[in-house]
Amino acid sequence: MRKLIIVVLVAASAWAAYWVVGATASQKATEGWLEARRAEGWQVEYSDLKVRGFPNRFDTTITGIQLTDPETGLSWSAPFFQLFSLSYQPNHLIAAWPNTQSLATPFQKIDIETNAMTASLKVLPNSTLELDSATIVVEAATLTSSEGWKAGADKFNAAIRRTAGKDMTYDIAAQADTVIPGDALRDMLDAGGTLPDVIEGITFDTEIGFARPLDIRVIEQNRPDITILNIKDARGTWGELQLRAKGDLTVDAEGFPNGEVALNARNWREMLALAVSAGAIPTEAASAAELGLGFLAKLSGSENSLDAPLGFSNGRVFLGPIPIGTAPSLNLR
Repeated sequence: MRKLIIVVLVAASAWAAYWVVGATASQKATEGWLEARRAEGWQVEYSDLKVRGFPNRFDTTITGIQLTDPETGLSWSAPFFQLFSLSYQPNHLIAAWPNTQSLATPFQKIDIETNAMTASLKVLPNSTLELDSATIVVEAATLTSSEGWKAGADKFNAAIRRTAGKDMTYDIAAQADTVIPGDALRDMLDAGGTLPDVIEGITFDTEIGFARPLDIRVIEQNRPDITILNIKDARGTWGELQLRAKGDLTVDAEGFPNGEVALNARNWREMLALAVSAGAIPTEAASAAELGLGFLAKLSGSENSLDAPLGFSNGRVFLGPIPIGTAPSLNLR
C-alpha cells in the first residue's frame, strides 16, 4: 500500500511539474509571438496575459487586446480573447471570442456583436504549425459599421481541412442562415423594396489550392496566392430569387480567374435588374444583356429559369457570350 501511495505521489508530482513547464512555455510563446509582431511594426496592446487550467488544460486568456497590422491597415480589438488546449494535445486549440469586438479598416470601423463565437483549430506538429483542420461557429451576429450600414445572420459556420491526396489544397465550406443584408445593401440592390428583409440561406462548398501551405506565415507574413478554385456547390435564396453555381477555375499570377462556372438562376430578369442597379452591369448594356439571356433561357426550356456559363478569360467576365465586366483579382495580399 505504501509503495502504491508513493507511486501515485510521484506521478502526481511529475504531472504537476509537466503542467507548470507547459503552462510557462505556453505563456512565453504567446508573449513572444506578440512581441515579435510589435518588433515588425504592429501595434500590440493588451492589459494582461495569463495561463490557467491545471491539471488537464492550458487556458490562455488575453485581456484588453488590440492588434493593428500596418501593412494592411486592419485593426482588431476585444475586451478579451481565449485559447484552450488539452495539456496532452497542445496542437488542438479551441478559441473563444467575447460577445463584443471591433474590426477596423482604413475606411471604416465595424462593431461585431454575437451570442457566441468559437473555433476549433488543429495544426500539424511542425515548426510552421501547418493547418490540418479548423471550424468556426458564430451565433446571432450583428455587424454595425461607422459608415452607417448594419447587417447580420442568425448562424454562420465554416470549416476547412486539408484535401486528401493533394498538396497545398483545402476543402473549404461555409453556411449562413437567415442573413440580414442591411439597409445599405438593400438600397443598392433593391431600391423598390420588393425583396424580403432576410436572405434565407447561403451555402458555399469549395476546394481551393494555394501557392504554399496555410500555416503561421499567413498571420506573420502574407497570405498565399490562390492557384485553383473548384466550386463544388454555391447557392443562395433571397425571396423568389435563387442562384446556384458550380465550376472549376485556375488563377493566374495576377490573381485573375480563368475557366467557366455553370450558373442556374431562377427569376433571372429580377437578378439582372439588381445587377444593373448595383452598377455591376452598365445601364447601356442592360437591353442587350436581357435579349441575349432571354435567348439562353429559352434554350434552357424556361422563361424564368436560366442556365448559362459564367466565363472568365484574360481578366474579363462573360455571361454566356455577353461581356459583363472586369474579373475580380483573387490575390489575398
